Amino acid sequence: MKLWQKVFLYTLILVMLAVSMTSILLLKNSFSFALDQKKQSVYSEHEFLLTSFKSMMITERFKENAIVLEEKTLQKFMKKTFGKNKEGSGILFFNAKHEKIYTNKEMKLPEGLLEAVIETEKSYMQVQEHQLYTASSESIEGKTYYVVTEHDITDVVNIHENMLWQIQIISMMCAIVIAFILLIVLKILLHPLKKINEGTRAIAQGSYQKRIPEKGHDELSELAHNMNRMAEAVETNVRALEHVAEDRKNFIDNLSHELKTPLTSILGFSDLLQIKKDITEESRIEYAGIIKAEASRMRTLSGKLMELITVGETNLEWQQENMQELFEEIGNSLKVITDSRDMNLFCEAQQGILCVDKELFKSLLYNLVDNAIKASKEGGKIWVNGYFNKEDFCIEVSDEGVGIPKEEIDKITQAFYMVDKTRSRASGGAGLGLALCKEIVSLHQGTIQFESQLGEGTQVFICMKGGVGGA
Repeated sequence: MKLWQKVFLYTLILVMLAVSMTSILLLKNSFSFALDQKKQSVYSEHEFLLTSFKSMMITERFKENAIVLEEKTLQKFMKKTFGKNKEGSGILFFNAKHEKIYTNKEMKLPEGLLEAVIETEKSYMQVQEHQLYTASSESIEGKTYYVVTEHDITDVVNIHENMLWQIQIISMMCAIVIAFILLIVLKILLHPLKKINEGTRAIAQGSYQKRIPEKGHDELSELAHNMNRMAEAVETNVRALEHVAEDRKNFIDNLSHELKTPLTSILGFSDLLQIKKDITEESRIEYAGIIKAEASRMRTLSGKLMELITVGETNLEWQQENMQELFEEIGNSLKVITDSRDMNLFCEAQQGILCVDKELFKSLLYNLVDNAIKASKEGGKIWVNGYFNKEDFCIEVSDEGVGIPKEEIDKITQAFYMVDKTRSRASGGAGLGLALCKEIVSLHQGTIQFESQLGEGTQVFICMKGGVGGA
């Protein structure tokens, strides 16, 4: 059963119960009021009847010239006075011995009525079927008699039954009207829920761009807003997963390509060395040199690749390092490489402390300087500067190399991406250095940015938080 059907059914039942209970209570009160009025009228009639009878009996006694009427004479007088009445009101007399001495019609008294009067000597009234019985204890001619009168209250009961039937009819009509109105109201109120259901179904089927209309300021509009936020989060995560999957595919494709080229060269020239019997010494040295260069390239590639894969998985050793001393150490290590290329390296940093993983930090600067060396000509200059800016430690690496086109800057941190593939392969590059730098900076909760002009050089800006500058 759907929600709107449950709400409709339960609400209709509750409303009808409330209407029925209210109608029944009102009807009951109305019937009680009408019956009380009837009882007052009947009791008054009962008292008037007995008073009249006693007055007439005194007159009869005078006629008979008797001080007290005998019971037989009294019975005759009762018959004369009340006669026989098959329909209408009835009257019944009992003597002190509880013996019936007169009745004008056959009456079936309610159980306990006469006993209650005899026990308490008070008047009692009791309803049985459509008859109202009134019983009282009376003193007539110095003797105790019990008098019961019967009055028909069919009119009161019929009115009650007619009203009950009318209430049933009215309740049915009200149920139909209320059901119709309730159905319309529920359809209107739950229409947003239907839209939410349709929207979530579409999202669940893969339409992550689907959004649910948000109207009003009630709980359903809030639910729609939250569902839209969830859909946005799901869409973002799905797009991110798709992007990761695409990057992984590209990574594997590029890795296969990068490994295929040196392997082909190594296998090809190895075959030549094995097959050719009259190979010259110069050719042998040339082939061996190519094999060595390609093997060296593969070693560099595998080393960079392993470092990139494990950089986020190894247990980092965070230590407070003196940046001035660390930059001096790194500068001395790199100076050997730059001197071999007849380049000038300027590596210095401001005095201060930064919490880093020393080996990863050194790898970061080595890769940035290595890229700068590959992009620069012999005799060029490379600057590596570190300084503190409030709580950030900033690093600038600049060169006078060939530069990077603006449209390529956003792609250079992708694994295996190379702006100039010919130059990069010639210098032993594999396109993994900047991807590794990005990962290292990310692990240090920092940011990395690139600025470059073709023919003028490239600048790399890195900011890491948590630094404390020295005096």
